[in-house]
Amino acid sequence: MQGKRLPLHLQFFAEGEGGAPEPSGESAQEDAETLESLKQALAEERAAKAKDKAALDKALKQVGDLTKQLRSKQTQQEIEDEAKRAAEEEIKEHIASLEAYKRENEAKERYLLQGMDPDMAKKAATAEVSGDMDALADIQRQHTDSLIKAKEAEWKKSMPKAHIGDGSYPAMTKEEILAIEDVEERTAQIAKHLDLFN
Repeated sequence: MQGKRLPLHLQFFAEGEGGAPEPSGESAQEDAETLESLKQALAEERAAKAKDKAALDKALKQVGDLTKQLRSKQTQQEIEDEAKRAAEEEIKEHIASLEAYKRENEAKERYLLQGMDPDMAKKAATAEVSGDMDALADIQRQHTDSLIKAKEAEWKKSMPKAHIGDGSYPAMTKEEILAIEDVEERTAQIAKHLDLFN
């Protein structure tokens, strides 16, 4: 797309008559002096700008150097702070794990004193320390059941056996009869104690 053309004023370019007046001798000298003074002022201004630019560049370089030093110092400080925080966290975790280990061992000793077998005592201690009360209640129920069964078995063993029939065979429990390894003997005892198997 072409831009709008500006009209040309040809009288500015005309020579001689009707054109711009020719400068006279004095006027040419004044113009030369004005031009020279303008050149000198321009040169002085350029020199001042160059000097200002050099001073500004130097100041910016100093600011940049200081900023780099500050950043490197902050980064080093941040690195040290991060390492310190990581070490503190590691120490806290280690202390927490030692405290948990101590609590678990103390709880295990308590459960062993209650008569739990070592495996069950360890499970109960772990459940207590972790706060799993449902698991702990279940383990304690199992322990109570096993204690009751052990006491029943002990009580049965201590009871005198009654004699039946002709008195030659003592009374046996169903479990005792089934525990007999000899097949003939087991069959004979089942026949004698049919009341247990009905």
